[in-house]
Amino acid sequence: MRALAKEIASSSARRELTHPGRAPSVAAGPHGRFDATPQEIAHYIGQITAELSTMARKSDLGLLAYFLQMAHAEARTLCRKFEHDAGRHSL
Repeated sequence: MRALAKEIASSSARRELTHPGRAPSVAAGPHGRFDATPQEIAHYIGQITAELSTMARKSDLGLLAYFLQMAHAEARTLCRKFEHDAGRHSL
């Protein structure tokens, strides 16, 4: 399991090197509020759930992998919606 976690961490690090600045800082600030926009948080959740889904699938946790994949799909849908709405507002 540690080897899998290291593999995922290194893939995250590679992705950050090839797409710097794409993963927002989503640490909760005072009063439990996040310093990122809803679009940034949806993007981050999409990344994390994709990685967690892969971990679950490789560990034969099928139902958990399925739910994480559904969360990933929802996050991607929201990201596209945010991008579409932003494009419409910039016209």
